[in-house]
Amino acid sequence: MKLSLQEGLYTAQDFKWFLRDAKDWGFDAVEVWGEGLDERLDEVVRTLKEENVVASSVCPGGGGIRGSILSDSMEERATAEADIAGLIECCAKLGGAGLVLVPEFGVKKFMRLYPDHGDFESRKKMFAERLEMLAQRAERLGVKILLEPLNRYESFFLLTVGQGAELCRMSGSKAVRVMADLFHMGIEEDNLIGAIEANGEWISHVHIVDTNRKLPGQGDRDFAAIFKALKKAGFDGYLCYECGIVGKAANEVPLSVAMMRKIMTEI
Repeated sequence: MKLSLQEGLYTAQDFKWFLRDAKDWGFDAVEVWGEGLDERLDEVVRTLKEENVVASSVCPGGGGIRGSILSDSMEERATAEADIAGLIECCAKLGGAGLVLVPEFGVKKFMRLYPDHGDFESRKKMFAERLEMLAQRAERLGVKILLEPLNRYESFFLLTVGQGAELCRMSGSKAVRVMADLFHMGIEEDNLIGAIEANGEWISHVHIVDTNRKLPGQGDRDFAAIFKALKKAGFDGYLCYECGIVGKAANEVPLSVAMMRKIMTEI
């Protein structure tokens, strides 16, 4: 297991200084922000090489993928497909970084006391079919598409890691895998550790965050149990920080990293 830091969690002087911070703070890699990545790709590739830093993954953010391949609108669907295809190309040029993909982001937000999985059941076949060509492209280029389940307040479709694993099986592509986000899992999974144990073979990337969505170690999440479950499942991917940073990043982040490293060593 390796640690990665998502770009944009705090204000850095520029991308080069972000990479230097990541190295100084003890990270093995970085997750690059995907919105507008095509416009700065040459600079990002060059700077990563100069600073000898690995790009673990690309997070599209709110605008990196416009629309959804689940959309009823052919125009919106075509836009989403083009954006995903473009980011897959970017990931390939970043050395095979994984592409985090939320099937449907920010389309509707709602308050629901319990999850309704009917939407997933009714649209999973359609999603798998529409993902097929993109998965083939990713496979050719050595890129993983990392499906990220969200919680019930942010999505109708794809709420649990188990559902993500089902989509992986349906796709039949070795390029399609699950990105497990501990924040969303903390809301949607009946048993977070159980979900990892049951679906660990499909999990290739993890967003780590504490229960309060702050830095790992600033809440009461049992990271030792989570890391043990991942290790037992054979996980060898990146644990990427995606969380709020309260206080001065240069002080708080290294403390969190040291704590996570200690736990990883002890297991």
